[in-house]
Amino acid sequence: MKILFIGSLKHGGYFQYLSFKKIYKNIDVIDCQEFFSSSSIFRKIFHHISPKIFEPFLNNFILSRIKKKYDLIYVMTSDCIGKKLILNLKKKARKIIVFLEDNPFSKRDKNRWKLYLDAARYYDLTVVFQRSRMIMGKKHGVKSFLLIPPPYQKNTHCKKKISSKEKNKLSSEVIFIGTWFPDRGVFFKRLIDLGLNIKIYGTRWYKDPNYSLIKSNITLGHIKDPMYSKLIQCSKISICLPSAGNFDGITKRSTEIPAIGTLLCAQRTKEHKILFKENMEAVFFKDADECYKKCINLSKNNSKRRKIANNGYIKITKIIKADYLSTIKTIIKKINLKKI
Repeated sequence: MKILFIGSLKHGGYFQYLSFKKIYKNIDVIDCQEFFSSSSIFRKIFHHISPKIFEPFLNNFILSRIKKKYDLIYVMTSDCIGKKLILNLKKKARKIIVFLEDNPFSKRDKNRWKLYLDAARYYDLTVVFQRSRMIMGKKHGVKSFLLIPPPYQKNTHCKKKISSKEKNKLSSEVIFIGTWFPDRGVFFKRLIDLGLNIKIYGTRWYKDPNYSLIKSNITLGHIKDPMYSKLIQCSKISICLPSAGNFDGITKRSTEIPAIGTLLCAQRTKEHKILFKENMEAVFFKDADECYKKCINLSKNNSKRRKIANNGYIKITKIIKADYLSTIKTIIKKINLKKI
């Protein structure tokens, strides 16, 4: 089976690439990040002005690297592929799949998705873990969807070997890891005002109007693995807030946190309620006040917290098997790749 993987070999893209490699040997890669590597200004123009400026150059960059035909082209950097390019790619592959980690149908990312929106209807399958993207995608002519749970990586999002000294340094009652957005600033300011002992890690928090009042709870900067998993592992409770600006009801944190073995305390959304049994496999909240009450109660009740966390771990890792390898196998089964 001949497969072409078009996507960045970082983060989720790398995990999916590794999963494909475990199943198939013949995999070629085109990393579109190489196109932008010569200048960070290119990417800023691409996002904020118009990606169509780069379309002919991107088309040439990708097509010049394709020397044969494939059974499957698997696309992750969909913002780089417009209508003209995908129609060319369809001549070079039997099936083309796109995996959407972000929401190209919202207006949060400004002009970034102009190329993708022109090409969206031509993919054979669009893989998403947000129901909102299915609804919004249909308005752009997308017909074939596969809805999956957000995937996690087995050997990454798991309990790590940690020394007692490191555990004491990283431990926390409640943790949140994520980027600042205005609504999140309001939410966590309220939790801190109520007296919640919480540690916040992430980028852009210095932009919050109340940063001077809450900065003692914040560590600025992007958290990479394995530190990401260690911090969650050393916390009693980890809060999960899907992006409101992206119309998200679930996020990769929703499966990564239980996979690591920590209690998931998440916003009460339709997607979370479908995936987890409330108060048995995870706990949910409507607002900051309810979140505060849940965190205070469960941080003191060790047996109940550990039971819910363990149930959540079993749900994600054993029952629905949301790891990347299982996810890729599900995608392959959906398109019946063995028979094409």
